[in-house]
Amino acid sequence: MPGASEGTLLVVEDDADLRASVVDVLTSAGYRSAVAKDGLEALTWLEVHGRPSLVLLDMEMPRMDGYAFLERIARHPAWTGLTVVALTPRRVLHPAVLDTLLKPFDGHDLLERVPHWLRGSRLPGTS
Repeated sequence: MPGASEGTLLVVEDDADLRASVVDVLTSAGYRSAVAKDGLEALTWLEVHGRPSLVLLDMEMPRMDGYAFLERIARHPAWTGLTVVALTPRRVLHPAVLDTLLKPFDGHDLLERVPHWLRGSRLPGTS
């Protein structure tokens, strides 16, 4: 299983259908995943479970959006340097965001990139 040694991938997405779809794709490829429906839930998850291997972060969510989430984790020493990938319809240029996966995307695009993100890099040839 490709994800067995990778740890947990935290999917932070307010759209329940998209969140479930991402988890299904990751699980079918052998990755372990956890979910949060917004930035506040993601912070609670981090408090309880610690560092995930990767955070897939929707940037536009109610209660606490992705930008506010990034501000909060930047102030917490244990979460500094988390690998964060934005899931959004527009390119995100933020120092804490490794890459952006533009919505809409398909499972193949996601699975092609995850191994690169887990190594802290982008898929060669993407921006």
